Formats: sequence, C-alpha cells, structure tokens
Amino acid sequence: MKIKVLGCYGGQLLGFHLTSFLVNDSILLDAGSPTEALSLEEQHSIRHICLSHTHLDHIKDIAFLADNRSLKRLGGTKANRSITIHSLPENLETLKEHFLNNSIWPDFTIIPSADDPILKLAPIESEVSFEIDGVTITPIMVNHPVPCTGFLLDQDGMQFIYTADTGATDRIWEIANAQTNLQGIIMDCSFPNAYQHLADISGHLTPNGMIKELEKFEALSDVPVYLYHMKPESLNIMTAEVEKLKLPHLRMLTQVDELLF
Repeated sequence: MKIKVLGCYGGQLLGFHLTSFLVNDSILLDAGSPTEALSLEEQHSIRHICLSHTHLDHIKDIAFLADNRSLKRLGGTKANRSITIHSLPENLETLKEHFLNNSIWPDFTIIPSADDPILKLAPIESEVSFEIDGVTITPIMVNHPVPCTGFLLDQDGMQFIYTADTGATDRIWEIANAQTNLQGIIMDCSFPNAYQHLADISGHLTPNGMIKELEKFEALSDVPVYLYHMKPESLNIMTAEVEKLKLPHLRMLTQVDELLF
C-alpha cells in the first residue's frame, strides 16, 4: 500500500494544499487539492474518490478533476473514462444539490450523458466494507457537524486508518484496536490548544484533545500516528505544542510525505 500526501492542511494559503491523500495512484481519500499536486497524466490514473464529507476543503478539486477528465476524453483517451465518488447517501445528495448543480459547477454526473458520465456516485454505508482496486475500505462514522466517515483501508493483510475530520469520538478507536496488522493512522489535529472552544464547536481536535483521543488507542507505542488538517496560520504554535508531547511515533504530516507499507 502506498499513500501519497497531496495536501494535509485545514486551510489554504500560498504553498499549503487542502486535504487529499492518493492511495496506490488510483484512489483518493478526499479531494481538496489533487489538481494542484498532480500532473494531468497522474490525475488521469484516479478512478475513485472516497469522500469523508462535503465541506469545501475536502471536495474543491472534484470540480477540476471532472473538468480535466472531460478534456482528456475529448482528446481521444479511452481508459479511465469516469471517476466514482464513494460517500454516504446524504453527502452525495449534498454534492448534487449544492455543488454539481449547474449553478456552482456543471453537473458532471450527467455530462456528457447520464449513461456515460464523468462522475459516478456510489452510496456507502457505515461499517459495510467495499473493495476498489484491490483495497478493502470500511467507512466508520466520526464526530463532525456534518455526516462524516473515516476510512479503514486493508490491502494484503495490512491495515491503515484515516480518521478524517473529527472531534472526540469512540468507534474508530474500537475498530483500530481490533486490527491485527495496523500500519498507521492519519488523525485530525487542527487548532492550537488555546483554540479549544473553536475546536469543540467545529468538530476538530487540538493537541490536548488529540492526546485524550490517543489514550483510547491500545497500540500507540507501536503504530505511527500522523497528524493532518493543521491550520497554516497557527502551524508554528501547533508544531511546538506537538513536539512538546515527545511521543516517538507521532508526527505532523507534510506535503512531501509518501507512506509505503
């Protein structure tokens, strides 16, 4: 399993990309920034998007991926004609009503035709696994103001967890503790400790909140934990707060990271 960080920040400034992780070159976990980080040919290898929720920083580049894919089709490319978006039914409804609605962006679920669209929508159900491109993926509900799932990935007997955006939650840690060969966790940590109230009301974590969550994780001493969704404006403060914790298997992600298992 290969996980390439395309963007790992919870805000957009020059040089900071929004949340998106590329799995094995063909699967996206969220789509905040793939068109900013990948060449047109690399984008064309993407066949699936596992969408945790519909906040803009996680869906923004669905629009431009679709646009670029349609141009590849017009150029005569036959392979990978469509991209399938896997998400909760309510998230797919939100995409159709508020994003791919021909007002904000063209509805690429019926372009160029309903029978052969650029984007296909595939509803998923919490804790019901599905397989795409050799990876078994299990959605897990987490605690966010809108419907949101993290994802358990399993390939060749190795597991990896992406919590997506979440505040204090329980079920994903129960599932993490049940894995027999967990290789790592990508975990929300968005705001400095001084912004605890903002983190609470927005469904995110601070370093202090993150440590409380990790108390629920039985393999912390053995399994790497990678933090994401840091706000660029307060990154220096958060970096100092995380480093002060002195946990050997904990670090903040950067946009040049590639995780290989």
